[in-house]
Amino acid sequence: MRIHELFQKEITRDIKGVIKVEQQQEQNIYQELDEYVVTKELHKHFNHFYTAYNKSLVNEIDEMGIWISGFFGSGKSHFLKILSYLIENKEVNGKKAVDFFAEKIGDPMLLGEMRRAAQPATDVILFNIDSKSDADSKVKKDAIVKVFVTIQPS
Repeated sequence: MRIHELFQKEITRDIKGVIKVEQQQEQNIYQELDEYVVTKELHKHFNHFYTAYNKSLVNEIDEMGIWISGFFGSGKSHFLKILSYLIENKEVNGKKAVDFFAEKIGDPMLLGEMRRAAQPATDVILFNIDSKSDADSKVKKDAIVKVFVTIQPS
């Protein structure tokens, strides 16, 4: 037996070292959804997010936002990009984003919350704020507001 025969996926496939918002090719999205691994820690974060998000679908909420923080390289951007696919329930190669997670999420309640959140048609605007801001924006207090005022959805 050879080492490459031990793996489920082809080990010579192209694997993106860094997940970028701009990578929107269907092949990339499929691979991201298919190969995303939900650890115990991520399961907690998904649960926390969907509990809050689904409350906003039922009740009128004036103030809602999420803050994702972590160390450099900890997977914040990847998590956010996956959430965007799930909320939109993006279809890739005939498969809905939430369906990729049916086997990844061992908790039927959380999977139900994910499916519930994917029911209303939702437009997701995902962008890298640094790529949309001025070079000196990190020192200005209103930099984020300026980006939101000037951004044009594609």
